[in-house]
Amino acid sequence: MSKLLKIGLALAAVGLIAIGVVFIIPWGNAESVVEKSAIGPSAEKVETANDIVLNDMSEITGNWVSQENVDKVTSEIMFHITGPQDARGSFKKFAINFNSGSDYTQASISVVIDPLSVYTANKMRDKAIKGDGFFESADFPEILFNSSQISIGDTSYTTTGKLLMLGVEKEIQVNFTYEGKGENEEGKDIIIFQGEFTLDRTEHGMIETTGIGNNVEVSFYTELVETE
Repeated sequence: MSKLLKIGLALAAVGLIAIGVVFIIPWGNAESVVEKSAIGPSAEKVETANDIVLNDMSEITGNWVSQENVDKVTSEIMFHITGPQDARGSFKKFAINFNSGSDYTQASISVVIDPLSVYTANKMRDKAIKGDGFFESADFPEILFNSSQISIGDTSYTTTGKLLMLGVEKEIQVNFTYEGKGENEEGKDIIIFQGEFTLDRTEHGMIETTGIGNNVEVSFYTELVETE
């Protein structure tokens, strides 16, 4: 083995160890800051195969979007990576769009996330996961999800779509609930969803590193307002 190759391997090993240390040291975690609006349940209900009662999404038509530049947080996307030291984070910049006609099962959902907005309550860790081996934000400035199919699952609604991250597109299923329709404090009509899914970050090209789990649990809450 050449001296140059040995040096390269040593530097790579040091880099991986450093990344692992960034995650393992308990330097805080992001916490939920969303302020949820209070709305009543929907009048119409549907049941899942396991007899779980859900709010009926048939009452939703039109185009609905997440709010930006408002005084309080009304939508949130968070993630949880397990390992010797759990890491919890969120994204501060993203856009969610929901568009439905008379048949909600054919509704379209799109999500655009800015990976540079990742926040884990630690600047060193945030800088590390924005770069090489993780989000590689300079080369991949957006994380995209698009879906055009919704169904009733065993315990919740399910949407199937394509997640594009780090240039790798994978089909995923997202379980979610429709919390209902109402008005926010500003008197605007809103619809509320929340849900979760799990993905293997290494399937999108992120490095596998000792001390950092591969599975990422993603959860979300969003209040969408109707557009003109």
